[in-house]
Amino acid sequence: MALEVPDVPVKDTNKNIQYVIGAVIVIAALVPSVYFYTQYQQAQSRLTNPNLFAAEETKKYISQVSKLMMLPTGETPTLATVNDKDKLKNQPFFANTENGDKVLIYTNAKKAILFRPSLNKIIDVAPINVNPTASESAAQNNASKTVTIKFTLRNGTNVVGLTKTFETELTGKVANAEIVDRDNAKSKDFTKSFLIDIKGTKGAQASQLATQLGLTVSPLPNGESTPSGDFLIILGADKAK
Repeated sequence: MALEVPDVPVKDTNKNIQYVIGAVIVIAALVPSVYFYTQYQQAQSRLTNPNLFAAEETKKYISQVSKLMMLPTGETPTLATVNDKDKLKNQPFFANTENGDKVLIYTNAKKAILFRPSLNKIIDVAPINVNPTASESAAQNNASKTVTIKFTLRNGTNVVGLTKTFETELTGKVANAEIVDRDNAKSKDFTKSFLIDIKGTKGAQASQLATQLGLTVSPLPNGESTPSGDFLIILGADKAK
């Protein structure tokens, strides 16, 4: 009995292969578009909701670091990012730092934690001196004779006179502070108070001042104009209490 071999629809098979290849090409083309669109949306969110972004980023790194060590409780730390390690190399705490490292600063617990997200590793932990001794204060006062830190204050709430009240607190804690301008922020719904390094060149000093004044380091919020001076402070509801 002879075995019959059925005819194979070659043309139809070729068409199916072409359809599959076409679909793969379309999907491959869409993947980078989806990725860049997602990144764009995230960037827009950071600009339009700086408060939310800062809080989420802080929460993220608290979660990561808490899996590596016991963290202080009862307070939310200030989060800072190392952007120029060369400017910090003379400080022992930052001796082994790299750009992109994160610093969790606990004011009440007087502790700073240097964390490297790329390695998921704690690089260093050190105590911080929030209330300087008399000799340290004298040294700061001597430095103030030659170096002035210029601040612009903006009220991000509906509380009248908040910048004037905070100016008294600021000049009492930072001996060499100079207030160059006080104004209202574009938005009135800031829940947290932020310190912005206006020129982006004073990252270490910004972290120190934020800790000293109970502020959070942040990029310039969307819609806010760039002032003159060294630092911009936008006061939120947390400073109106």
